[in-house]
Amino acid sequence: MYLCNNNELRRYQINADGTLSKEWETLINDLPNGGQHPNRTIDFGPDGMLYISIGSECNDCKESDKEMATILQVDPNTWERKIFASGLRNTIGFDWHPQTGELWGIDNGGDGKGNKWPPEEVNHIIKGGNYGFPFAYGKKEVDQSREDPPGNTKEEWAKNTQPSTLELRAHMAPIGFQFFGNAPNIPAEYANDGLVCWHGSWNSSKPVGFKVQRIRFENGVAVGAEDFLTGFLKPGFLIFKRKMRFGRPAGVTISPKGVVYISDDANGVIYAIKRTQ
Repeated sequence: MYLCNNNELRRYQINADGTLSKEWETLINDLPNGGQHPNRTIDFGPDGMLYISIGSECNDCKESDKEMATILQVDPNTWERKIFASGLRNTIGFDWHPQTGELWGIDNGGDGKGNKWPPEEVNHIIKGGNYGFPFAYGKKEVDQSREDPPGNTKEEWAKNTQPSTLELRAHMAPIGFQFFGNAPNIPAEYANDGLVCWHGSWNSSKPVGFKVQRIRFENGVAVGAEDFLTGFLKPGFLIFKRKMRFGRPAGVTISPKGVVYISDDANGVIYAIKRTQ
């Protein structure tokens, strides 16, 4: 089993009874410090390479470490790494499309810029792609609150970045993301779609997110979103017409048998969602 913390990648032996050995092998010990975004997501791609998401050090600063705000690609034969894609503020959730094999991820937009901007981004992540952070979001929309990069303007710099494919409501805070694939008991029309867990916002005048949505794909491209699991917001302070959170969806995985598991890190539970007919 491979586990990743703030700056280490470890490998553990799984015992016959399913427990992990008390000893581990440290494969990498110098990942960038976490700062505001210490979470790491790791996964092996169809190419056999290991991919690690590295969030930005702070809300929208220009990073001093070039590996911040990136997805890294690691060779499991040598454990040497390189930057696969950059300009990604915090793409905690990513997965490979089951039909095309292409990498997709959902990036967290910046805070402190209003209720409606910047958007949460669904990105087709390509090798060498720069996705705009910290000078642009969405479809190359420049952040006018930022200073120009050294020796350039934000507008010129943004021209060489990759636009998002789909923009969704700001501040919903995407964490987990996974494609359905062809698991049994999953409706055929879901096979090439994905699920995203919206952890929910602290930076919005009204609570947004706090749900799980299906990201719909057509011909291998993200085209829209619809609710899949809701109920994590409930009536709260009625006098202010403001809702309160019941829970916060965080992680998602879909078993080979087609059971959808959603973790809720506000309540410390995992929900199992099964098709009944």
